[in-house]
Amino acid sequence: MTRTMRLARRPANSLLLATFLFVSSACTEPRTPVEFEFVATWNGEAIRCDSDPVRLSDLRFYVSNIVITDLAGREHDLALTANSWQQENVALVDLENGEQACRNGTKPVHAVVTGTSTAAEVGAVRFTVGVPFEQNHANPLLAEAPLGDAAMHWHWRAGYKFLRAGIETGTDSFWIHLGSTGCGGTVQNISACSSQNRVAVVLPEFSPDLNLVELRLSELFRDTDLNDGERGDCSSGPAEAQCAAPFAALGLAFGHAAISSQSVFGVLR
Repeated sequence: MTRTMRLARRPANSLLLATFLFVSSACTEPRTPVEFEFVATWNGEAIRCDSDPVRLSDLRFYVSNIVITDLAGREHDLALTANSWQQENVALVDLENGEQACRNGTKPVHAVVTGTSTAAEVGAVRFTVGVPFEQNHANPLLAEAPLGDAAMHWHWRAGYKFLRAGIETGTDSFWIHLGSTGCGGTVQNISACSSQNRVAVVLPEFSPDLNLVELRLSELFRDTDLNDGERGDCSSGPAEAQCAAPFAALGLAFGHAAISSQSVFGVLR
């Protein structure tokens, strides 16, 4: 009797499950593939590791928390496609190829961030240059790609380099490594950081089908003297005076300087 009752219940359970799956799928918004391509420029022209007279020496950075605004003004999160460059909410963009002036870099390049969104069309986008707090201070030895890249981790600051960027000429150079500073504790046990140093980027009137995300290195290094014959650098301070200009371009607080919006990331039409 017991076995007969159990067998009799199976069709009802199957029907209930099928009904649940149908209702769930009917309530789920369709997701659309979205791609964002990044390009580095110097005074409006593409800059590469072999450009002249100013060339790229490094350019790698993390982007996270990407939010799309559709044409009706509604916001949608972008779920990134998991691969060796991306996980669900953070991606590593790498615009150097390990050649020429980028000799300290790596050959693989990752210029296009991919994911899916419930937005049918893209009208604007915003994102953060940086790694979210919890992931930033987790154990890098256990991290999944792209957070397992040792070159992007700042062990002595117990977090990641959100941005590595550098340029050089035949006689001069400058580079910046951006990340959180003044962090209390050790890896996996950071309570807070006095300077988060994450860059907020908003790109209005942006369509990934028509536009590229432009990283204007001429803005990032606009007040850097490339004719003084002295190689300079910035490791996010706070005692490094050479960080003041690039931090201002990134819209980040540095010392007593007033904060303004960033001017480094823009829309290339």
